[in-house]
Amino acid sequence: MADTFQAAVVDKYTGNPADFHLTTVTRPQTIGDTQVEIQVHAVSLNPIDYKRAEGMLSLMLPEQFPLKLGYDVAGTVTRVGTSVTRFIVGDRVYGRARRQEVGTIAESVVVSDMALAKIPENVAFNTAAAVPLAGLTALQALEKCGAAEGKSVFVSGGMGGVGMFGVALAKLHFNASEVITTVSTAKISRVKEMGATRVVDYTKEDYTQVLENTADVVLDTIGDAASYKVARPHTKVVSVALLPDGNGLEYFRDGAPPLSFFNGFKFAVAKKLVSGIAWFLTRGFRAKDIAYEYVVMQPDGKALEDVFNPLLASGALKPAIANVHAFTEQGIQDAFRESREGHATGKIIICVKD
Repeated sequence: MADTFQAAVVDKYTGNPADFHLTTVTRPQTIGDTQVEIQVHAVSLNPIDYKRAEGMLSLMLPEQFPLKLGYDVAGTVTRVGTSVTRFIVGDRVYGRARRQEVGTIAESVVVSDMALAKIPENVAFNTAAAVPLAGLTALQALEKCGAAEGKSVFVSGGMGGVGMFGVALAKLHFNASEVITTVSTAKISRVKEMGATRVVDYTKEDYTQVLENTADVVLDTIGDAASYKVARPHTKVVSVALLPDGNGLEYFRDGAPPLSFFNGFKFAVAKKLVSGIAWFLTRGFRAKDIAYEYVVMQPDGKALEDVFNPLLASGALKPAIANVHAFTEQGIQDAFRESREGHATGKIIICVKD
């Protein structure tokens, strides 16, 4: 590979897609013993990508600029660390980079081997790139809220990034007796293809009234504090979009360097404030004796290999892809603009290498 490569960055916190641009980055001379260097073929965007660019996580994760972007990746191995045994040069791999390795919207990236899995031979890079962050988030959330065979599962926002994987996994992996979700009119047929058995059109009905007390398991992907109404009493609701308790904010730091005294003080205050708001928002949960938990996913190459690879290889799981954008400044800006608008049906992909 060349000694330099192109990567997408921002030079300041910004919500303006026009500020996203490509820059030249020097290829590292060495990589860690347990790291893998990847020639990137495709990446997918997630809300955390534009939230980091906007500085929404800056209190917990003060950033250095230029700030590289992107967590999800699919590509070809070009170099492995001395302790890596699961991969060799030339392997097709996919995964979700750790916080310390963020920057997958690039021609090359270095990622921990534990975050990666081989891509099944019959699965395209674009398809694989759509899976890691959203798919693992849905898997880990459903595990935490007790999804299991014979249970009814409700997933809000069934054609969002996490939502579509929640619907599919509830049916294909957890063997739920009923998979209930909400989408707009135009997305009903697609979400049924993903595995939904009951769909509420939220543009026509209030799902909290229509579905009151119907679900054994609730996965909230849209940040709705009223989602507890769908859960039966004495069950559990897991959210990936509402609010964590104060201690939950620590998960976002994911091994980040210690904060300065001033930033540490601000973070401590923020934890107290968020805890108070979360307690208030979840008062309805407590009234029904419903446990509440906020989930921050952790990279897990083994889960990609064990859970997702069989479903992808068999064709049972077909992630919806909203659009594929080119790895150009215009393409990257268009991709982030589409992501921020929040109306895409499925994942937004940036194709780095055909």
